[in-house]
Parts: sequence; C-alpha cells; structure tokens
Amino acid sequence: MVMSRAEVDQLQPDALPLLETYRNGEHSALLAEVDQRSRSGPLPPDVLGLAAASLVALERYEEAATAAREAAGRAPRKAWLYHVLSRAELGRGDRTRALEAAEAACRLLPGHPDYLATLAACRRENGDAAAAAATARQALLSAPDHPGALNQLGLALAASGDEAAALEQFTRAMEAAPQEPEAYLNAAALHRKAGRVPEARRVLKDALRHIPGLLEAEEQLAGTVGSSPLVHGLLRHLIHLSRLTMTGWLIVAFIYYLFFRLLEFLWKYFPVLLPVSRVLLLVAAAWLLGGALCGRLLRLALRRG
Repeated sequence: MVMSRAEVDQLQPDALPLLETYRNGEHSALLAEVDQRSRSGPLPPDVLGLAAASLVALERYEEAATAAREAAGRAPRKAWLYHVLSRAELGRGDRTRALEAAEAACRLLPGHPDYLATLAACRRENGDAAAAAATARQALLSAPDHPGALNQLGLALAASGDEAAALEQFTRAMEAAPQEPEAYLNAAALHRKAGRVPEARRVLKDALRHIPGLLEAEEQLAGTVGSSPLVHGLLRHLIHLSRLTMTGWLIVAFIYYLFFRLLEFLWKYFPVLLPVSRVLLLVAAAWLLGGALCGRLLRLALRRG
C-alpha cells in the first residue's frame, strides 16, 4: 500500500480519483492526468505524491524522487510522502537519503507494516542486516502475514548467513501472497547462489504457475541451463524475442526496412555487394522470425523441463 487507511481519509478530494487510478495500476494514465492538471497551476502535495508513486512503479526513480521531495517539503507531516520518497531514493541508489526518508515515515506513523518493511529494506541496503531483521520482525508483530515484511526478513537473514531461516520466510511470503513475485525470485536466487539448481527450478516453475507472464522467472530459468554466460545471454535474447508485442514487432519491421534501404543504397554504387546483402537480409529475417519461434519453444521447455 502506498498509504494507510487513515491517510486515505485525509487526502484532498481532488486526489481520490488519482488514488483509484494508482490502485488499478494505470500509472501512465495517472501521469497524463497530473500533467494536464499541472497546466492550470501548482499541484497540491497529495497529487504530486501520487505522481511520484506511479513514477516509482514505472521505475522512473529520478523523476519520482524529485516529485516526492517537493511534495514532502510542502506537506512535512504526511508520512506516506516520505514512504514514497524512500522507495524512490532506494531505486535511484541513494541509500542514505532512502534511509532518512524511511525513518521519517516511521516516526510520523509508527508501527505501519508497509513503512517498516521499507525501512527494513533501507537498513539492509545500508549494510545493517541485524537492524533490518529486527525492523521486519517489528512489522510482523502487527501483520504476521505481511508479504513485504516476510521478504525483507528473509533477505536480512540471508545477508546474515542464515539461509535455512531465510528460505522459511520466503516460503511464508509465497503462501501469504501467491500472486506476488518477490518471494519466488528471492528464494530461487538464494538456491542458485548455493548451487541448488533443481530447487531453484522448482521454485521458478511454481512462480510461473501462479504468475504465467513473469519475465524475471523465465530469465532465471534460462540462467539454470548450463554454466556459460554466453548461453545464458542467448537464451534470454530468445525469450525476449518471443515476448515482443505487436508494437515491438512494428518497431522491428521499421528497423528492418531501414536496413533494407541502406543496403539498397549500397547496391546502387557497389553492385558487387548485392549477393552478400541478400544473404544478410535472409539471415536477419530468419534470426528474427526463427528466434521468436525458438523462444516460444524454449519457454515451453523451461516450464515443463
């Protein structure tokens, strides 16, 4: 959650429709609406904060941090604005500022499990795994099945070297929120780091059963095939090719057309290049279309293998 129920009740009325848009995951639509409103004058802090939250969701962390910082500066008693700011700063890699913002959110609204989970993440990223574990456990006192806190506790325990306890927390997080990917990916990464490839595959396949379109799980599965980085890179490329949308294929077709026109220009002045150019065009077409087909077959094989 981006904010507590009490904070929702304190939102300005004109921000409530934006909150609903955020909850529906329509982040681009929210940002378009905010941009439209900005033409009429300065934006209220609540509107700026929701825009920052959507920017975080879209991984546009620099913009998110700027918007959240301005919103928090204009409404310094709103804990959720500092929570958004901490996530933005963490995303952009400023661990110190992220920790400061997370601590401010928890001071303003003590005991909120979402804010404590973010604070645990900030403390772990700052190298204090013991404090991160303690903070995550504090969050679990009021919300025993909070998936974010369970994940953060697992990551903190893993950073402390207690893999068995970490995996236990990741399993609890999977059971609490089967549709959220973080616990599956964390558990699989821990298994892979320890060389337990079959266990990693099992967790990743379980993730894909619950979240069929999870790209990160498919990429991690590709990383369990052999030990060559070159092979892993090739398999990930095939997976990405097979997942291209219609827009993606239109972009590829346009680039292919530009490539053809470039070769056409070369043929005009260097006819000797014609046979080679034809081979290049055929190879490029075969790679794109064949690669997409191979990628689909690869994804099927990884899920079933």
